[in-house]
Amino acid sequence: MLIAFGGNALNVPGDHRPIQKEEFLVARRSMEQLIPLLKEGYETIVLTHGNGPQVGQIFLQQELTAHEFPRQITLDVCVADSQGRIGYILQNVFDNVCKRHGINKKSFSVITQVVVNPDDPGFQNPTKPIGVFYEEDEAVRLQKERGWIMKEDAGRGWRRVIPSPQPLEIVEEGIFNDLLDQGLIAIGAGGGGIPVFRNARGELEGIEAVIDKDRTSALLASRVGIDTLVILTQVDHVYLNFNQPDQTPIETATVSEMATWLNKNHFSEGSMKPKVEAALYFLKQGGKKTIIAHLNQLADAVAGRAGTHILPG
Repeated sequence: MLIAFGGNALNVPGDHRPIQKEEFLVARRSMEQLIPLLKEGYETIVLTHGNGPQVGQIFLQQELTAHEFPRQITLDVCVADSQGRIGYILQNVFDNVCKRHGINKKSFSVITQVVVNPDDPGFQNPTKPIGVFYEEDEAVRLQKERGWIMKEDAGRGWRRVIPSPQPLEIVEEGIFNDLLDQGLIAIGAGGGGIPVFRNARGELEGIEAVIDKDRTSALLASRVGIDTLVILTQVDHVYLNFNQPDQTPIETATVSEMATWLNKNHFSEGSMKPKVEAALYFLKQGGKKTIIAHLNQLADAVAGRAGTHILPG
């Protein structure tokens, strides 16, 4: 299976600054959830992760220190920075957790480039939230002072949004296959992958964007032959009429049912919509099941006791 952890699976809540020691503690809670799966015999596992809070923090650090250090790091390099940081933490913590439980399993983190189309319409319509949540008055101020595009995010507050093109190709796909063949847990495609495009000479160049992690996870899962895609997020189900008095959790649904609700705009752009789109893409490519569940309910979700389960049909 491929398990996609949301960026908040590593984020320290309540603070705009990442706190290194606490990041490891938060990561340990996430990695401990893999132990029951390993004990049940799951051998082929790929881990992907978001980076929305982290890449936003990296970018904010640049903005706040611009008077001392002129901005030189582009957004694609910010994504690479977050991949290296989070990949290291997950690899370190996963290996230590396995050792503590007497499980002979190792992981390996892959710095992952993902090809996009520079003419993707996503560049004209930024939708991907990054960074921390702001109150509306602070969001308005940041929009005026820094030229950021700010949008309200599913009733949770205001966040900066940036271009999010569709992933087309995972450059390191073969490396993931090699790692799985060797019995390793593969960690990669962090933050949706480092966005790159092929120039006129066929060379890869970085481009300023953040690709949706779940869309890249679905692409990677379908390319390496994964059966089950698990998307872990901050809510316990996909909901109809989310955050409304009549909100209703979806426990089990088919591709056609989810597609109908998607077309009726039940799922928010930049929030649940890309997760549902990723789920449907994966199943249409031959996947057997997609599960969307709370990031603290992995084992229960895989066992069918939690989350939203989407099946072909």
